[in-house]
Amino acid sequence: MRFDTARFDREQLPALLGQVLSGEPMGPDLGYSLEAQEAMYALAYILYSQRRFEDAMRLFCLLVMCDHLDRRYHMGMGACLQVQGQHAQAIRSYGAAANLDMTDPAPFMHVAECHLAVGDRRLARVALDYALVQARAHERHRSHVPRLEAMTALLDADRPKADTTPTPQEGG
Repeated sequence: MRFDTARFDREQLPALLGQVLSGEPMGPDLGYSLEAQEAMYALAYILYSQRRFEDAMRLFCLLVMCDHLDRRYHMGMGACLQVQGQHAQAIRSYGAAANLDMTDPAPFMHVAECHLAVGDRRLARVALDYALVQARAHERHRSHVPRLEAMTALLDADRPKADTTPTPQEGG
């Protein structure tokens, strides 16, 4: 069924809900062919590379609505959110991408960056550890290993030192 996106009304709601619940991509029903979606993705990528993050994010958002199973769209949206400092929202987008391929370390690496940006070293380390395991375990992701090892080493080297200031009871 093709939905009239220019004039959406209550009569379309049951069909739209059925389409959403089916789990199938909605792009064609919303009037966007696979070719149009690929063109939008290419444009979103260009906008992102031109640092036009809000414009790119609008396209990635539309693309996610068209096909929630294409992890590139979630990764693009996460990247736009991350560079704009919206780390909690970026983590959700990267999480959606990760759920589509749990063996890919890239979403977890970016989740770690977001956690570090908000000062949550523990969750950053959890994400990095998982990403490193996946990168080492899967040949197609081994190119991520050096970066993940470097990030882990930096996180470990920058670990806050224990406070050695004596307490009053210790006679300091």
